[in-house]
Amino acid sequence: MRATETLNGFVDSGCTIKGELEFSNSFRVDGRVEGTIRSRSELVIGEDGIVNGEIDVARCLIGGRVDGVVKASEKVILHASAKVNGEVHAPAVVMEEGAFLEGKVDMAKAKPAAGGKKDAGAKS
Repeated sequence: MRATETLNGFVDSGCTIKGELEFSNSFRVDGRVEGTIRSRSELVIGEDGIVNGEIDVARCLIGGRVDGVVKASEKVILHASAKVNGEVHAPAVVMEEGAFLEGKVDMAKAKPAAGGKKDAGAKS
């Protein structure tokens, strides 16, 4: 978590949220979220945290399990305990030794959804 941000909320171990989750400051998941998570800030998924669905945030720090799509406008960090099955879209991806990632990784700069397809060979 960045020093200038405060924790906006959390899903504690033993809790499950189904549906859409939106927040403005940092948020931590130690329980389970099934659905969509959106923010212009940071999401932290603790070692016991599980997310099934789509994540669209600025920064995503993963220590637990994600099954689905992770989109980050800044960075995705996979800690050693992370297990990700699906897609990761971010301009920067950091994997610690021991992290597990199975699926597609796209490190092209993200374009707004209304934009056209980006040529895979184009440089930014």
